[in-house]
Amino acid sequence: MNAASPSPRREPLTVLIAALGGQGGGVLTDWIGHAARARGLIVQATSTPGVSQRTGATTYYLEIAASPEPGALPPVLGLTPLPGRVDVLVCAELLEAARMLERGMCTPSRTTVVASTHRVYTTREKMSGGDGRFDSGRIIDAVRTLSRRAALFDMEAVRSRHRAAISAVLFGALAGSGALPLTRAACEDAIRDAGKGVAASLAAFAEAFDRATRSEAAGAGGEHPGASSPIMDRNLRQVAEAPSLAPALAVRIAALPERVAEFARSGAAQVAAYQDIGYAARYLDRVERIVRAEAIAGGSAPLHDVAREMARFLALWMCYDDVIRVASLKFRASRFARIRGEVRAGEADIVRVYDFFKPSAFEIAAILPRRLGEWLERRVLAMAPLPHAGKGVTLQTSSVSGALALRLAAGLRPLRPHSLRFGREQEEIEKWLAVLEQVLVVHGKAGSPLALELARLPRLLKGYGDTHAAGRENFQRLVSAYRGCGDVGLAGAAEVLRATALASLNDPACRPPGPRHGVDDVATRPQPVVWVDRR
Repeated sequence: MNAASPSPRREPLTVLIAALGGQGGGVLTDWIGHAARARGLIVQATSTPGVSQRTGATTYYLEIAASPEPGALPPVLGLTPLPGRVDVLVCAELLEAARMLERGMCTPSRTTVVASTHRVYTTREKMSGGDGRFDSGRIIDAVRTLSRRAALFDMEAVRSRHRAAISAVLFGALAGSGALPLTRAACEDAIRDAGKGVAASLAAFAEAFDRATRSEAAGAGGEHPGASSPIMDRNLRQVAEAPSLAPALAVRIAALPERVAEFARSGAAQVAAYQDIGYAARYLDRVERIVRAEAIAGGSAPLHDVAREMARFLALWMCYDDVIRVASLKFRASRFARIRGEVRAGEADIVRVYDFFKPSAFEIAAILPRRLGEWLERRVLAMAPLPHAGKGVTLQTSSVSGALALRLAAGLRPLRPHSLRFGREQEEIEKWLAVLEQVLVVHGKAGSPLALELARLPRLLKGYGDTHAAGRENFQRLVSAYRGCGDVGLAGAAEVLRATALASLNDPACRPPGPRHGVDDVATRPQPVVWVDRR
């Protein structure tokens, strides 16, 4: 007589967690395992540490199975995730979700995705001179398309509000999504049993649980990643801190075309905060010049694309970085408040802030009166082979003496219009505006594409030191040489400018593309031979 065959084995629930170093992926794994074992489930967890450009990407993999019934075979649990066999995908950052999608770990008929929409930018994104960020909207759309369900929102914002680890927010969103066979009480008990940061973790867990539950009930896939942007929030705070514009300037902004006024309003506020109301009036004078020139070129219905882009980049150019501005930014009370928040300091905690300053001789000459600055530049170039060399200064800016030093440097702002660099920057801006006016007035509507690319060229002026010098060299070369593209026509000249500027932005050294700028150039470049005595 044959023995009765055992009951069929039920497939375990598979959970894949993708996180960066320091985001608490291991803690989240422990919480899930603790809550599951408390319910009598069998859990197996493995982790695979990795190295990436963002403090190391680590994946954690869990398989959760029910206890075998009498006579049934014990569950066989895997050690690594397999494409097409992941039930729950948890990502602590948006690009990690994209990485998991690329590996095939998300299946439309099976996988529930819980991910934060905030970004931790890669080194490659930061290296770009322009906007090198990946399109977060495309990642969001891909997650919604390739998953069965998705709980997506800015979990970093929730973590920051409660001063907790993002693992607590992920745990709450995961429990609220209903993807785990765990109750809310069991998950909260796991946090309590861990005994570390319980109050903050439970508060973050509760908010994330409620948001995920509401999204699930409404059938929503999550919020747009741009709903909460630290970069945008910072820019809005800077504009809010600007002095209110004079009524006369507000009237002039209101008289501008609507598409231009949108940027001119923010630009004028930024320029006024950088220097004064008079400088903002000078900014509006320049914007109005290009608006008039574009009206002549566009006829009865100008689009004002050139004036819009010019207003945008002109404000950034007129607010160039110098020693005075750096001191002003570091002296702001909002900066020290942000630092205290980042280190999670209490009201009674003492936080000391140290800043390292190493301005070159040219940067010192830039804020001096014009003749004195030119004299210092000539003396440095004649006597010092390495004008950027120096020991530098480490200053405790949170101390009274450090704050006074910053305040003294920032207090030089009224003298900035008489400085060497201020005069040079205004001269270069006027030359650029003259070129824009010439293209618009001479070529009319046909010259608008070329003028649009010329209006965007100031985006090359970024950074400081050698990077800024290379960007300025490229900018001046492109502005002075655009006439040499006449043999390819206006449209061809615009395309050449666009491609050359983009190539310069994407090169780490801000070099323009050349006929031999590539692998062949490196291969044929003569290499020095160095003999080393090994005795």
